[in-house]
Amino acid sequence: MQDIVTALQQLDHILRREEAQCDALAHNIQRERQALRTLALTDMAEVNRQRATLLDDLLLLETERTAWVMRLADRWNLAPSAISLSIILERLETAEAQGLEALYTRMAGKIRVLRHEISINAGILNSLQAFIRKGLNVVRQAPAPLGLYSGSGEPHQSGMGALMFRQKG
Repeated sequence: MQDIVTALQQLDHILRREEAQCDALAHNIQRERQALRTLALTDMAEVNRQRATLLDDLLLLETERTAWVMRLADRWNLAPSAISLSIILERLETAEAQGLEALYTRMAGKIRVLRHEISINAGILNSLQAFIRKGLNVVRQAPAPLGLYSGSGEPHQSGMGALMFRQKG
């Protein structure tokens, strides 16, 4: 029984770290959204670097949790494919297991919300990309030269050094 208590404490530690990573990722997603809305594109590099670190850490924690499930399945002489964390927590029927099940369920809910928030940011980013593409297309399709002239009367292809506009009539 002590072995199970220790295993549940390990799981609690893993799940709490995963939940903290999910909260940090939620904060990162909000920072990204703010940078997108204000077009603070210089902030995006830091946000993306931080996101990559958070996702790497989450992957390590998921691997650790999966290994925990595999070890317990091995102790119970069950095929790892036949058991999941939810099944383990249901089978234990202890107060600690119920608390961990609630924590795991809460974390799964946070992950669903994170996926939704990421899809919103992806939509904002796609809209910005479309806007920029259209703007670049308009610039590319600029009409013939602007018809600008310098003070000495020489034609210019751009308006940078022009002093007067050509007048008709």
